[in-house]
Amino acid sequence: MVSKIILYICLYFSSTAYSFSCDETYAKEILSNFQWYTEDYPPYNYKDKAGKLVGIYPDILMLIYKELDLSLDIDDVVTVPWARLFHTLEYSPNHAAFNMIKTPERAKKFQLVTLPIITKISIMVLEENKHILIKKSLEELTYSVVRQDIGGHLLNELLHIRNQVETTSASNMLGTLIYHRVEAIAYSELVAHFQLSNLDFEDKKLISIHTLNHKYKTAFIFHKDMPNCVSKLFSKTITLLNEKGEIAKVVKKYEH
Repeated sequence: MVSKIILYICLYFSSTAYSFSCDETYAKEILSNFQWYTEDYPPYNYKDKAGKLVGIYPDILMLIYKELDLSLDIDDVVTVPWARLFHTLEYSPNHAAFNMIKTPERAKKFQLVTLPIITKISIMVLEENKHILIKKSLEELTYSVVRQDIGGHLLNELLHIRNQVETTSASNMLGTLIYHRVEAIAYSELVAHFQLSNLDFEDKKLISIHTLNHKYKTAFIFHKDMPNCVSKLFSKTITLLNEKGEIAKVVKKYEH
């Protein structure tokens, strides 16, 4: 407990204050003391039928810690709503999390270490309603989003649509669409399709009607004042795993 308190205090100093000791040994010590957070965001991270945390990010995180010869119990990772994860990582240097789509705005708030994985953010509707909805302009549609998610941000930034129903999770967002509270959602295509396949709605299918962005990368999230040696070591290890082909193996494992 004392060591964690000391670590917490140290992380509030500027980089110049601890640059003399910001090396690989120090970085590993910090990584060993993180409380990791995540959200339900399959196939990137989710609980399987046995209640175990699985997905692209948990698997890669375990590979990173193994490569660095550090211990990590994936069961110690706490799954929380996205809004809580976002808020915690803004203010707590002894937390880290996964995963977040990297944008210039978010890069100002956090230290983000990306994976070589591209995600596509789109406006989607139920296939059964497409013939009706494509006759409307995008501005006329009613939307559901996940609070603080990139989908809502892009609706605001690109289309200036602020009349959105905010939910706390992808499953809740999809529920508003399926039960006709809204006409469309703005979200990651990969995650939305994966979530829908896990829900008991076999007769429902999502169709993309507009791409908001197809170039974003997803990232591990660290507090903005995290020592650079931590993010550099983390990034270096991801590059090494990618060169070995290990990251591609994980991604393929979770492809439908």
